[in-house]
Amino acid sequence: MSTAIYTRRLVEHRYGRPLEKLQRGNASGRSDDPVLPILLRRLDGLAQTGVDARSARRNLDAAWQRHRSGEHALDDLVLLYATEVVDLERQEQSEAEAVWDLLDVRFLLDAASARQPSADRAAPSPDDQDLLVIAREVAAGLHRLNREALRRGLHDRGVHVSNRRLGAVLQRLRAESTSR
Repeated sequence: MSTAIYTRRLVEHRYGRPLEKLQRGNASGRSDDPVLPILLRRLDGLAQTGVDARSARRNLDAAWQRHRSGEHALDDLVLLYATEVVDLERQEQSEAEAVWDLLDVRFLLDAASARQPSADRAAPSPDDQDLLVIAREVAAGLHRLNREALRRGLHDRGVHVSNRRLGAVLQRLRAESTSR
């Protein structure tokens, strides 16, 4: 599955609606979600980059087939298309990470509005403290701290967490990193 398709499905899952409905709701001004317009623009850019990357891969494949058939003058063309594919794949990954980060922002906004006053909150359970220690170790090795990267890092260590717990840990790690 391509990065663009995976990211689209992730957006649809997080919002609980198909992308077309999200776009219609945003276009008509019925959405009160401040992140949605930005997320939809980023998602459109990611989709276009995905189309460009597929086209570049087809061009590379065609040039490679001609090169293999004996047209030696195509070495530069193969190299040009290969470079284009690599650049577009990097751009696609960067754009996908931007969308994932926006989804994290939306999640944090939802969590903040649903949060109870701090006096009513229970103390973190001992399991959450253990999870936080492991999550700090994982976060130290990450280039970008986002939900998907943290989940993968925890999963690689054999730790499986719910979305609620992962969100709480991610929020705590981000708060700790800004306080330093």
